[in-house]
Amino acid sequence: MAEEKIRILIRSPNWLGDAIMALPFLENVRLLYPNAYIAIWCKSYLVDIFKAYAGIDEIIIYSKRLKDLWNIRLRRRFNMCFLLPNSFSSAFSALLSGVPERIGYLIDGRRILLTKGVKPKTGLHQVDYYLNLLSNLGLKPRNFTPTLNILPEGNIEKEKLKRRFKWKDAPIVFIPGASYGSAKCWPAERFAKLAEKFKGIGRAILILGNIQERSIAQKIVQSVSNASYIIDLTGLTSLAGAMAIIKNASIVITNDSGLMHLTAALGCPQIAIFGPTNPKRTCPYGNTTEIIYHPVPCAPCKYRICPKDHTCMKAVKVEEVYEKAINKAVLC
Repeated sequence: MAEEKIRILIRSPNWLGDAIMALPFLENVRLLYPNAYIAIWCKSYLVDIFKAYAGIDEIIIYSKRLKDLWNIRLRRRFNMCFLLPNSFSSAFSALLSGVPERIGYLIDGRRILLTKGVKPKTGLHQVDYYLNLLSNLGLKPRNFTPTLNILPEGNIEKEKLKRRFKWKDAPIVFIPGASYGSAKCWPAERFAKLAEKFKGIGRAILILGNIQERSIAQKIVQSVSNASYIIDLTGLTSLAGAMAIIKNASIVITNDSGLMHLTAALGCPQIAIFGPTNPKRTCPYGNTTEIIYHPVPCAPCKYRICPKDHTCMKAVKVEEVYEKAINKAVLC
């Protein structure tokens, strides 16, 4: 088939951070198939990410409903589908969507659903894990740093919030939550002590996160005396709005989270605190992130809630984060 007629569907990972770490894969697919029509198949909450990425032709919201799968089968008629999630359901959906060539890792009992299966390789950074799919097809992927643009609607949202809460440009941003679970979270009381140390700088501190993380933000605010310079924005922003706020930040302090990868893709300076996860596997690409990580005997682990004393995160001291943040921040 002539290259210009190739229609490629890429099933996106489901987690925000993984979706951003998949951007170099998308860059390579575009490089390898420059004239192809490329669509991303993603969950609805990731749409803003792919709208902010310039290398695809269409965004299709992922749904398991037979009606939606049949619509893809009849109207879009893709030639191949790259499956970045490892789930059985993602491969089964691609089969029901009528994509004749289905490429993914041989995992979760889905060998029968794939036309080209690749044995998974352990120990790779997540970016390289996705690129390994291409390498095993005889292709030669290149290294790319994930990059995103700001969406106009995100800037509008940021300006509305800025007028409402009255903060000045280049605020400090705290991202104290992590969707995976509290095991990845630096203690709220330490974020509060860090906020106290930042008080003399004269910058607003904005706390970002989803509505489920508001309790963490409130604990930080309540633990700080005269916390008028701390603005809790948890649950008040869309992903596009959060991107615009992060892009304007002087420094971002975050845990290992999806917003950590988002911050890196926006090229914003940040300090990322790791504990139960290994930064060699999931640290952001690029040179704008400084990692703080103190290995402990029980790490890495996969606990969502630490069953012990959260030793890995408590090993990270407030003074250490503050000093690195001051050196990294753009405070001009």
